[in-house]
Amino acid sequence: MKKRGKKVGSTLPKRDANVVFNRRAALMTFVGGGVMGTILFRMAQLQTTNLFSREYTNAADENRFDTRIIAPPRGVIYDRFGAVLAQTSKDYQVAVVRDDVEHVDGRTPAQDLRATLDRIGAILGLSPEWARRAQIKVEGGSRYEPMPVHEGLTWEEFNAINVRLPELRGVVAVSADVRAYPYRVVYAHPIGYVQKPTQRDIDRALEAPEGESRAVYLRNPHVRVGKAGLESRLEDTLHGQAGWRKVVVNARGVEMGEDIEERREPVRGSGVVLTLDHELQRTAMQNFGEQSGAAIVMDIYNGDLLVLASAPGFDPNLFVNGIGREPFRLLNEDEKKPLFHKAVTGAYAPGSTFKMIVGIAAKQAGVEDDWSVSCPGYFPYGGRNFHCWERRGHGRVSLHNAIKHSCDVYFYQAALRAGPERIANVARKFGLGQHFDIGVPNIVDGLVPDPTWWREHRGEGWTGGLTLNYGIGQGAMLVTPLQLAVMAARLGNNGRAVVPRLVREAPGVSESPPPAPIAGIEAEFLTRVRDGMFGVCNEPGGTAVRAGNLELMRDPVSGAATARTLENAAWQPVQIAGKTGTAQVRIISAAERVTGVRSNASLDWRLRDNALFCCFGPWHEPRYACAVVVEHGGGGSAVAGPIAREIMKATLSRDPARREAARLATLEPQTPVRA
Repeated sequence: MKKRGKKVGSTLPKRDANVVFNRRAALMTFVGGGVMGTILFRMAQLQTTNLFSREYTNAADENRFDTRIIAPPRGVIYDRFGAVLAQTSKDYQVAVVRDDVEHVDGRTPAQDLRATLDRIGAILGLSPEWARRAQIKVEGGSRYEPMPVHEGLTWEEFNAINVRLPELRGVVAVSADVRAYPYRVVYAHPIGYVQKPTQRDIDRALEAPEGESRAVYLRNPHVRVGKAGLESRLEDTLHGQAGWRKVVVNARGVEMGEDIEERREPVRGSGVVLTLDHELQRTAMQNFGEQSGAAIVMDIYNGDLLVLASAPGFDPNLFVNGIGREPFRLLNEDEKKPLFHKAVTGAYAPGSTFKMIVGIAAKQAGVEDDWSVSCPGYFPYGGRNFHCWERRGHGRVSLHNAIKHSCDVYFYQAALRAGPERIANVARKFGLGQHFDIGVPNIVDGLVPDPTWWREHRGEGWTGGLTLNYGIGQGAMLVTPLQLAVMAARLGNNGRAVVPRLVREAPGVSESPPPAPIAGIEAEFLTRVRDGMFGVCNEPGGTAVRAGNLELMRDPVSGAATARTLENAAWQPVQIAGKTGTAQVRIISAAERVTGVRSNASLDWRLRDNALFCCFGPWHEPRYACAVVVEHGGGGSAVAGPIAREIMKATLSRDPARREAARLATLEPQTPVRA
């Protein structure tokens, strides 16, 4: 037999294999032991480090726990007697958790979300445009937290969503605390409104110290910030202190529970008491009806603004959760500008309401008490005729009758005697052209021009014709309704420099000192123009006799104003002193004067005259001043006067100065003091 030889590639002998195996096992054991030793050493090191600093325990907790902000309720805003004008109330909302919406095979997550939103829209009667915008909002937020997509649901809408929740995966119906304005249009301008923070608000917060925490707060979907009126200016007072809650979350960030011991409740913002009287504010707004303009009532001694009305108004509740494009467009494009706070930002030529200032300036210039002029209906000057509103003329008139009849010809000549510098100086002393910061944004200062201003801004010298226009409150001069009320108040209180205020009580607000006498204004001058204002409202031929007929009588015992009856007909009537004004907003050509000036009714609304009226009362013991401006209303006596009459009648009957105002400590006895 042939011997078999050893094959190439055959296995090693058994002894050699064992040696190789043992060597490899030893090597692996050594490497494994080294790795395990390193791991154990590192674990021991981490445990030792954590024992002293708890760095890693805290990091683990941060992954396991999440801090959620609780938005604080805003402070309540009250009127002077405690009526609630702005508060926090429940708002019903529907929200979507993006990661929980129903998924259908063949659809992308975005399509799943849109399908869910379309179903919500169908239930609530919302448009496809709403669904598109809601999708953008949800996709920009957290995947695991409820994102509100429609707020302000009625109870019926809230129930309609609730009963369908089993078939709406990822949809939740919730209630949240939001700002509410119970009187809607009545206080839209002085109080303003809140809105969700914008990206600009967040970016601005990031620029401030500790901005990141503020930015996180502003990103909370339940946070609102003041955007207009007192809500904006008093943001720091009203917004309160945020709270937080510590919740347990899983790896996806979904809330699984809450650590009650780590919860801090939010602190409501401080309340604010205003000077406004709700009953009078509502009366003012109601009497404007469809007219556009502003009305102000002011206490002539302490400056309290009892009425600060701007018409037409708007519903500030529309802005709290975000106003739609179409409603905002309608408000923004309305020719009567309901978003415009006319009481402080509207600037108008004062017209004949300015004539008392011209009369005082003329007296300062040395015009005698018996000085009078003849009014044939025009005044020739510089080669042209400057017309009086009464084409037939007023005959010979003195200061008293010139104010009572509002004779333009008298004040043309009085302005020439006084001069523009003196007129401007007196106007500023009575509050015109002055800045009165009452706590709302965008206050306009108006304009009291003089030759220096004219030269600097118009590049030409002042002329006599400008002085004549100045004399009747026309030309470049502009005043706000607030300034007109201050002027009436300073006339009513015999020349004391009272300053208006809107906030009666709030943190950091103190009582104002009594107003000081206006320097350089003689009591005799004031008496003369005040008597003329009395004639306007109470003497035959006065331009506002109808506005002065309040039909109120003064109780001889209590001094209160009561409605006139047969039984009290012998009592002293309650009277006011005032002045009408009609200010042109267009130029009347010489040709039109020949053929006849067109009536306001025949003109487009925006070309009609502005109607003005200012007054103070009661005459026997003045306490309140009122100013009314009606944009493009026509004549001051026919339009502004009747509105002022109703407002002053309500004011004198109610007499808020005689009643004790509410105190914040009584309204909010349990309110914590903010740190």
